[in-house]
Amino acid sequence: MAFIKVQKLVRNEDGSVRSGSASILVTEYDRSAKHLSRHRIREKLGKVISLDATGKRGVFLSPTRGLVAYDSVSDVFESIGKDDPRVRGLDLFAEPEIHTVFGDVYLFLRFCEKSGLLRVLRTAFPQDREYERVLSHLLHSVLKDGSRVSCDDFIGKSFASYLFDDIPSGSLGSDTAYFSMMGEDASKVAFFKAFVTHMRKKDPEFGNGCYVDSTPLPNTIRDNPFNALCSHGMQSTSIQTRLVLVLDGKTGFPVWFSIIPGNVLDLSTLQSTMEDVAETLDIRIDDFVLDAGYASRETIGTFHCGNEEGKTMTVRMPAKNGYPYKTLYHQAKKLMDNAKYEFIREGHTYFGKRFETEVFGFKMHAYVYVDRDNALEGCRGYRLKHEDEYQKLTDKEKNWTSVRFGFFILLSTEMKEPDAKLDDYFGRTRIETVFKTSKEYLNLLPLSKWSDLTVRGKILSDIISTIALLQLRKTLIGPGISTCKLIGKTQSLMCTKKKDGTVIVEVPNKQVKEFYEKLKIQVPSSVDLETFKTETLKLKTGS
Repeated sequence: MAFIKVQKLVRNEDGSVRSGSASILVTEYDRSAKHLSRHRIREKLGKVISLDATGKRGVFLSPTRGLVAYDSVSDVFESIGKDDPRVRGLDLFAEPEIHTVFGDVYLFLRFCEKSGLLRVLRTAFPQDREYERVLSHLLHSVLKDGSRVSCDDFIGKSFASYLFDDIPSGSLGSDTAYFSMMGEDASKVAFFKAFVTHMRKKDPEFGNGCYVDSTPLPNTIRDNPFNALCSHGMQSTSIQTRLVLVLDGKTGFPVWFSIIPGNVLDLSTLQSTMEDVAETLDIRIDDFVLDAGYASRETIGTFHCGNEEGKTMTVRMPAKNGYPYKTLYHQAKKLMDNAKYEFIREGHTYFGKRFETEVFGFKMHAYVYVDRDNALEGCRGYRLKHEDEYQKLTDKEKNWTSVRFGFFILLSTEMKEPDAKLDDYFGRTRIETVFKTSKEYLNLLPLSKWSDLTVRGKILSDIISTIALLQLRKTLIGPGISTCKLIGKTQSLMCTKKKDGTVIVEVPNKQVKEFYEKLKIQVPSSVDLETFKTETLKLKTGS
């Protein structure tokens, strides 16, 4: 049974609440306790805004849910709107600043309108309040451009503060309710269905040539709650969880994702993913790009050269017994000094050679590589720390040490030149091309509790932001403009809100004008808020 515990409650003469905080307590059976029960705090409700005479119902400014009503009798939370009589006149829905940043938000929203992403989001999230929160987090994620400004602060200082007046001030900074909503399977299905439908209007073949990229979420990533949930507080270097992404082969846009345990690397997870996207989105997966953990007898037996499925697979060969790892090294060793097999990628020099091999009795193409830069650096580091040990090695062992820190093998059912195969593999396994940075795709806002649901919601939210960013980058390739420069420079354009709801836009400088022109969008001299909300954002009038 849950009940509200209030601390230091102070009321005004008219009975309204001046100050005080509250928590939800539950009573639990405890055989060791005096009365065989004890109270436990289930959740902090934060500041008390109003509380009825019974103390069982009230409105609170929760540190995790924002402004919310709670009824302990039914144990139900309820969202609070700006017209709710319980909060009227309390300035909880603060008036936006008169002078705000205009250029980046307006440009980005108009771009999302032109690309069709706003229509996709409106279809997936038909409720105004949910849709406004999605847009708020989308704007913050893309336009903060690496800064640490919180979502509520970013929105409060921008043109967006004039648009989303159903969102309580401060509730975006720690939006557990939003990420929980986004973590529901219905939200994921609704978004990807709307997105795939929209993209197929442009290209009927969109999603018919997808590939799967299984990427580990290592324990070193800050605030990865999946690891926190399964590590039980013990320090571990093992991979706890993996993100499985399904991406369109032509555009690279994500069309589905799932989270799996790090130790479940088998054919069933791949088949489950294929079935999910086939049933839900009518998408066919043709290509798999996998880590070494998937290189099992069962998987290779299903995906091998000449397999009837007709699907291609590329997987990194593990360096362990049962695989021709050292055999292929010795086979390639005599060719490693031949410049014929060298190529350069992203400043690194590689040796690469394709061989035919058998793994578990199945024919596969083996691509043997040495990243010479990594090999040299690794060997040098090893020798600096273990020179005595190194000197005791045989010549054969020293030769292996000189390359082993940059040596790896890819197994594939597809025959290509080694440099082209490496381009495919690196291009598809680098998550930073899907998420904005490689280390911050789980850079979560301060949620109250790590949970499977909220993190799935954060990942979906990040994927939506990523799609928008990838669309923007693709458009800017022609003009040769970086997204960072576009965002930074257009933030200089300010606006002022008049009492009648008209927004007056400052005169843009030459550079801002040029950036707008590159995206074929005009800088307005003024914006009618009601018209912009109903026609561009498709919000209901008076929402």
